[in-house]
Amino acid sequence: MPAQQAPRVGIDLSILAERHATALRIAYFACIALATLLGLGFDATPSAVLQRLQRALVPTLHFRDVVDGARNVALFFGWGATYVLTAPAPTTRGNVVRATLFGLLASVTVETAQLFSSHRQASLVDVWTNTVGSLLGALMLLIVERRAVSAMRRGTMIGVPGWLPAGAMLLTAFGLAFAPSSRAAHAVSWSASPLERARFVTESSAAVLPWTSLVTDAAVWLTVGLAVAVATGDAAGRIRQRQLLAWCVIAPGLLTIAHLGRAMVGLQREAWAWQVQAAALLCGLTLGLALIPRWRALVTARSRRALHLAALAAVLGLLMSWWPANWVVSSGRGLRLSVAQLVPMLSLFQRDDMSSVFLVLQKAGLGAALGACLAARRRLGRPVPGIIAAVGFAALLEVGQLVVPGRYPDVTDILITAAAASLMLTLVERSDRAVRRSHSGSSGLEWTSLSG
Repeated sequence: MPAQQAPRVGIDLSILAERHATALRIAYFACIALATLLGLGFDATPSAVLQRLQRALVPTLHFRDVVDGARNVALFFGWGATYVLTAPAPTTRGNVVRATLFGLLASVTVETAQLFSSHRQASLVDVWTNTVGSLLGALMLLIVERRAVSAMRRGTMIGVPGWLPAGAMLLTAFGLAFAPSSRAAHAVSWSASPLERARFVTESSAAVLPWTSLVTDAAVWLTVGLAVAVATGDAAGRIRQRQLLAWCVIAPGLLTIAHLGRAMVGLQREAWAWQVQAAALLCGLTLGLALIPRWRALVTARSRRALHLAALAAVLGLLMSWWPANWVVSSGRGLRLSVAQLVPMLSLFQRDDMSSVFLVLQKAGLGAALGACLAARRRLGRPVPGIIAAVGFAALLEVGQLVVPGRYPDVTDILITAAAASLMLTLVERSDRAVRRSHSGSSGLEWTSLSG
């Protein structure tokens, strides 16, 4: 049993989230309302409302609806996660059921309001995708929380399970492979079917990119490889064969899915892109497996190891946002600001391409990776830097894009990155409370995490 150390300091976000659960849930519903009801174009003409109701109940599906469905799942996934993280710990199946039912109720409310809109289109499919998103968000948090508690009981290399930052960085890499943040790709007409798009993309010539455009790709997948190496030797301090095999299936599998998905939505092939990404992943994993044991021996404080990973995630975010690679808009165009960029979630739902969904994955993955590392330090009694630093970093990424040609700041991106970091911090603290309760119950003493 670990020796008793100085108590943790700082505000416990999980307790704060439970205390202000109602306000946080209302705030998330407000974001949903902004995304789905702003610019409603109110029209209560009975004949028009009836026509919209008939169309909603018997929708005509097109491949373009996949984009709307994916965004709906992403938006309500956040709701499911928010409900779970503001419910009393530990998470139960009842929390998942209630999160799903409230998501269904919110979806029905929004779609009903859209029946009175001349600009929005209500659909039974939207109700279904919104509800599925709520279920997936709540269920995912339930599974992750339980696995995190189990892993924390066995011990960790950085204070939290290594698969948390590794999975978050892989999510960022997956989004980047599908929707590169440093360049734009040509899209085939939306009138084509997925197979027709894939055939057209395959038969078309690949875009030749300057080497600078591939730097971000290489850096991201190299970082994923390093993070995976941390996860494979987490508690044991040696390579665990089963975990390594699982990661060697998951990471290349997501890379393959991303490029197949690019073809199916009509994004142009890019010469050497997937080869560079795959090679970087392999190099990062090999380098990590070789060097991390030595790093572990040299840096004995887990809180410092977490800080190193946090710094790596921060540098990666700066590179993704500010790297001057293949800018598609000239610097002479001037500052790009609009109302959509200043209203949470609005800019995301005004886009008509699948890339918008994967841009969310990029930001969420980056924020979650940073949040996991900061959560590790808080758990080890090192509360600084904390959530304020994560929010400030998210704002810095976007504000810095004011001077990057072809890029522009967006409040939605700040919200996604900061929310993902907060989610991870709260999740770890909920899990840590369960671990401390189990240690306290087995020893009769209040257990506190080892200081870094």
